[in-house]
Amino acid sequence: MLIKCFIFLFCSIFAVTLFVPPVALSQKAVPTIIDFKIQAMYRAAKLTWKAKGDLKSGMVVQVLRADTFEEGPYKEVGTVNLTPGKSAYDYVDKSMGAEAKYYYKLIIKETDESFGPIPTRPYFSPPAT
Repeated sequence: MLIKCFIFLFCSIFAVTLFVPPVALSQKAVPTIIDFKIQAMYRAAKLTWKAKGDLKSGMVVQVLRADTFEEGPYKEVGTVNLTPGKSAYDYVDKSMGAEAKYYYKLIIKETDESFGPIPTRPYFSPPAT
């Protein structure tokens, strides 16, 4: 009896595998944000990025920062609205508290796409004059 059950189960799995058409894998979506960079500044960091040109409607990018650790925790330091027809964006974070390494991520709220983390260490000595 046990052998009959095993044979039936094996044949059922084999038949399903053989006769069910394979599911086509979808192509990976083109990212909404490209060329995400960070420039260290005096007690600040300037984040720049480009959005792909065919945005259908406005989206919101959440700017997140982690103090010291790449794994986080991340906190929102600002938001930027993406608008159709505009491709280059920037955000300046002036809320640095200590001389340390910071990590930044961008997250598109509507799609939950995440970009980064990218590390930076701002300058805490005034520029030479």
